[in-house]
Amino acid sequence: MIAPSTGSLDLRGTGKTTYLSRQVSMAAEKFGPEGVLVTSFTRAAAAELVGRDLPISRDRIGTLHAHCYRALGNPKLAEEQIKEWNKEQPLLALSVASTSVDEGVLDQTFGNAGDEPYGEMQRMRARMVDRRLWKPAAASFAAKWDAWRKENELMDFTDLLEVALRDIHVAPHNPSVLICDEAQDFSALQLSVLRGWGRHTQYMLVAGDEDQLLYDFAGCSVDVFLKPAVPEDHKRVLSQSFRVPRAIHARANSWILKVTVREPKEYLPRDCDGEVVTCPHSWEKPEHVLAHADRYMAEGKRVMFLAACSYMLEPLRRAMRATGLPFHNPYRRARGDWNPLLVKGTSTGARLLAFMKPRADVWGEYAGEWSGEQLRHWIEIVRAEGLLARNGKTRIARMAAEEIVDIYKLAELFLPGAAEEMLKVLTEGTVADCVAWVQRRVTAAKEKAIEYPAKVLANRGASGLLDTPKVVLGTIHSVKGGESDVVYLFPDLSRAAGTEWTRGGEARDNIIRQMYVGMTRARESLVLCEPSAKPAMLYAPL
Repeated sequence: MIAPSTGSLDLRGTGKTTYLSRQVSMAAEKFGPEGVLVTSFTRAAAAELVGRDLPISRDRIGTLHAHCYRALGNPKLAEEQIKEWNKEQPLLALSVASTSVDEGVLDQTFGNAGDEPYGEMQRMRARMVDRRLWKPAAASFAAKWDAWRKENELMDFTDLLEVALRDIHVAPHNPSVLICDEAQDFSALQLSVLRGWGRHTQYMLVAGDEDQLLYDFAGCSVDVFLKPAVPEDHKRVLSQSFRVPRAIHARANSWILKVTVREPKEYLPRDCDGEVVTCPHSWEKPEHVLAHADRYMAEGKRVMFLAACSYMLEPLRRAMRATGLPFHNPYRRARGDWNPLLVKGTSTGARLLAFMKPRADVWGEYAGEWSGEQLRHWIEIVRAEGLLARNGKTRIARMAAEEIVDIYKLAELFLPGAAEEMLKVLTEGTVADCVAWVQRRVTAAKEKAIEYPAKVLANRGASGLLDTPKVVLGTIHSVKGGESDVVYLFPDLSRAAGTEWTRGGEARDNIIRQMYVGMTRARESLVLCEPSAKPAMLYAPL
């Protein structure tokens, strides 16, 4: 079932999460729900396993950092005190996103002076490199960072692993079985912690695929993952893809063979032809790219637009907002720019829909009179002047949530002429007319926020705001583990990455793997876009 702890199981291929879920269930049945601990590289992978309704408690599933954090008594974290650091060290200030994993270090744009040495320091620690070999800037930053943490009794994310390696020799809850997902992206430090814990278990399963190694900038490397070698009888290769069709498999496979360090493995496409096509436009011509994608979107396909760097997605993001095309990135919900319809609290789009409650073409069978709560939702974003009777907003704010707003209540709350105009628009106008009515009356604070949802509603109808968007926008790093019917892949590299590509070696291998991951997100169609200029990737010929 699972490899003995004397040598971990190296799992590669596809169907990984289903396989791991099955192994967790079998282990829980044999050793009990308390005898299994599951860990992963990202929160997303841990969340996916949690969502499989496994027969173990949720505190037995989490990232390695999370397990260490709880085992160390939930210490105060330095990363939660960045504002205080910036006050004390303005010349080494850190950006909020300085620890982002949305793109590789070669592709990152460092916003503040401390971001680059901070990143280098954390990479060196993750790789367990002797400090005497660090770059001077990273060593100097580390000295100040160490002193600040000590003075304020803080631990950073890397401390969690370093202290766990030194002091916690048995995995939390003393499990009999330890299962690790996404191991190819674990750093030397993470794998050292994991292997140390594995020595005190009866079984350890390590799942990963070095072809999909993306987080080299966080300290991982192919050598660390592949060495020491795992005995052949302790390996299980999941060779059948459940995502990638034949045409895309052929292109991706010919591409990944360009890496210099790789363990050969069987990898079969799913039984579907699929297609690899070209788009004669680059990321700098987003309107043309969207026009090219129209046929896929018209067919109801899920479409994913991917690039190596965030800045390459900006023109496309602006174009989709301008046309009211719904998009999101479900793998990076914290990024508001990639999830403009997903906000905390009541969104502006939800307020627009509340205004439309009387319209059957928007609400269908649920159309009807406003409730007190629905009236309050849209009233809060419009100006009271010329619309509401005296103390109208105050009276609406005091209404019970379920109170029905009938014609008599409207007469009490609204000015006569304004109420008639509003009801006429709602009953006789188009959806676009209703949106325009709200926009003319929106408060100054909401003018910007209402632009995009208003365009979505006017151009796409209520479903544009209510349904999960079928368009995903993101960097290749951000969608790792995701998939889409159609993937548009921009081949451009940042200037720094282009330099590394020319030099070859490990850095070039990492870039090849990055593009490979982008290609293999596609279930049906892979669309290779034109480069905007050099440096850009040259795709492997078939």
